Amino acid sequence: MTLSINTNMSALAALQTLNATQSELSKTESAVSSGLSVGSASDDPAIYAISQTMNSQISALSGVSSGLSFAGQVVSTASTQAASISSILSTLSSTLTEAQTTGLNQDTMNASVSAALTQIDAAANSATFQTVNLLAGSTGNGVDYTSVSTAQDTNGTLYTQQGYNATSAGLGLSGLNVDQSGVQVSFASSADSLGSVAAGDTITLNNAAYGTTGTTPGTASSPAVSYQFVADNYSASGNMTENAAITTAVTTALGSTYAGSALTVAADGTISAATASDITSTKTTSNGDTVYSLAGGSTITASKDSSGNYSYTVSTAFDTNGNAVTQTQIKDVDVGTSSALSTSKASAMMSAMSSSGFSVSQNSSSGALTIAGNNIDTTDATAVTVNIAAVTTAPTVSEVSGSTVALAAVQAAISKMNTISSSLGESTQQITQLTSTVSSLSTSLTTGVGALTDADMASESAKLTSLQTKQQLAIQALSIANTQSSSILSLFR
Repeated sequence: MTLSINTNMSALAALQTLNATQSELSKTESAVSSGLSVGSASDDPAIYAISQTMNSQISALSGVSSGLSFAGQVVSTASTQAASISSILSTLSSTLTEAQTTGLNQDTMNASVSAALTQIDAAANSATFQTVNLLAGSTGNGVDYTSVSTAQDTNGTLYTQQGYNATSAGLGLSGLNVDQSGVQVSFASSADSLGSVAAGDTITLNNAAYGTTGTTPGTASSPAVSYQFVADNYSASGNMTENAAITTAVTTALGSTYAGSALTVAADGTISAATASDITSTKTTSNGDTVYSLAGGSTITASKDSSGNYSYTVSTAFDTNGNAVTQTQIKDVDVGTSSALSTSKASAMMSAMSSSGFSVSQNSSSGALTIAGNNIDTTDATAVTVNIAAVTTAPTVSEVSGSTVALAAVQAAISKMNTISSSLGESTQQITQLTSTVSSLSTSLTTGVGALTDADMASESAKLTSLQTKQQLAIQALSIANTQSSSILSLFR
C-alpha cells in the first residue's frame, strides 16, 4: 500500500460514504418531518406531477361542495316556506267551504280570505337566503336572484334550480273573494263538447293582466300571460306532428320583439333559427328545461311535462330588474289519434289546463266547462277562445261566480303549490346525492394522493435509526483515516 500525504484514499472513501449517508439521512428526516415520501418534484417527478393534479381536483371539489351546500340552504329555505304556504291554502280552502253556509257574514269571510292572501305573500317573500328567493317570482325588494346555480362537478357542469311564483298573484288568487268570478264555456250539445277536439284545435285562456290583446305588460309579481293549448297527435316515437302550428304560435307570440331569421320548432321539441346566431344562447336547467335567448332580448323556455307534452313559454317584455312581465305559454297536448268523440281527449286538454294552474271541471251531461283560478280574465268573453273545427256551433263563454268558483280557484292553487313543493323536494334529494358523490370522490382522491406520496412512518423510523448509526460510523471511519497522514511522520524520525 502506498502512503501519501497528498492523496488519502481511505479518507476520501470514508468522506464519500459519509456524504451519501448524509444525503439519505436528510431525505429520511424530511420524510419523517413532513410525512411525505414525495414532497417535491426532485423526489419523484412523475409521481409529484400526478399528485399535484389530484390535489388541484380535491381543491376544486371543495369549491363544488361549498356551492352545493349553499344551493341546499336556498332550496331548504324555499321548501320550509312552501310548506307554510300550503298550510295557509288548506286553511283558505276551509274558510271558503264555510262561506257556503247560509247566514255567515260574507264581509267577515272576505276579510279572512284577504288576510290569508297577505300571509301567502309574506311567506313567499320571506323565503330569501342571501338575496336568492325561489318563491318570490321576481327580483327586487332584497331579492337579486330567483334561481340558484352552482357547479355540480369539476368539469363546469352547472346545477340550476329554477324559481317559482308562489305569491298570491303567482298562484292565481289575486283579488280572491267568496263571490269569486270564473268562466263557463257552454257547448250547443254534448256532441259538440271538448271530446271532439282534434289535432290542430286550440283553446286560449288569458289572465286579467293580459286582457284580450296583451299590449299592456303586467308586473313582475303578476305578469300578463296568455295560455294557449294546442291539440296534437303525437307520433309513436313521442314527437309532435303539429310542430308547424307550434312554430307559428311561437313566432306570433314573439311579434315585433324578434326581428331575426325564421325560427323552427322541430318535431322533437328543439328550436333552431335560419341564422344560428339569432339564438344568442341556449341553457339547459337541472329539471331539463331549455332556455333560448334571442336577438332582441326575448326568451323562449322549452320544457316537457311528465306526460310527454312539450311547452314553450315566450317572454317578450321585462321590467328594469329583468323580470318577465308579458308572456305567452304554449302547450302542445297529446290527445291521441282517435277520430271519434272521446272522453280521453277532453281529459288530456283539461289536465293540461290544470297543470298550468287552472281549475277545470266539466258537466257530465252537457259537456260545459267551468274554468277558474290563475287570475283568468272574466270581464271580456273574447279573452277565452275555443277553436275546435268539429264543433258546428261556436260555444258560448259567460261569467260565473260564487264561493264554489272561489273554492275551485283555491284548489287549483293547491295543485300548483303541490307541484312546486314536489319540485323543491326532488331538488333537495338531488343536491344531497350530488353532495354525497362529491364527498366520496374527494375522499377517493385524497386516499389516492396519500397512497402515492405518504411516507411509511414505520419504515422511515427504522431507516432513520439505521442511517444515524451509519453516519456515526462514517464519521468515525473518516476520523481514523485522517490520522493516517500523521503516522507517516514516524517514518522520518
